[in-house]
Amino acid sequence: MMNQQAISKMKERYFDDLKVGDRFKSEPLEVTVKQVIEFAHKFDPQMFHLTRKSAERTIFKGLVASGWHTAAMTMRLFVQTLNFAEGAIGLGVDELRWPNPVRPGDVLQVETEIVDLRLSRSKPNCGILRLRNVTTNQRGEIVQTMFASAMVPRHAGR
Repeated sequence: MMNQQAISKMKERYFDDLKVGDRFKSEPLEVTVKQVIEFAHKFDPQMFHLTRKSAERTIFKGLVASGWHTAAMTMRLFVQTLNFAEGAIGLGVDELRWPNPVRPGDVLQVETEIVDLRLSRSKPNCGILRLRNVTTNQRGEIVQTMFASAMVPRHAGR
């Protein structure tokens, strides 16, 4: 797993550094029981996210991460991987899907594909990108897919 110092040393990306079809693969991230339960207590307190015992009696037959937790972990991996200068401002998410549950012990990775690029009409120092994120576990099973749009800075002077 990458630490914050390693991330800060990575080359910062700008809109101008991207082209349609570019793909980026994140570092792996292991999901822990503690993380699943803590997230659920704060944000999605349903029985299949809260305790192993209660989760055993559900359709999942065991503890699973909230889809929103999966989305948050995906965001972390996406941000760390693309490392946009000044960050990426989310403009929206479409077609968010969770085809398979995430379980404690799973190791997640995100592949990001740039599907469209255009200059911002209202902010000439920025560009708008459309991307597809596919999050998989260690078995290659897809646990989340989504399309998103974001605004990112252009190189200075462009």
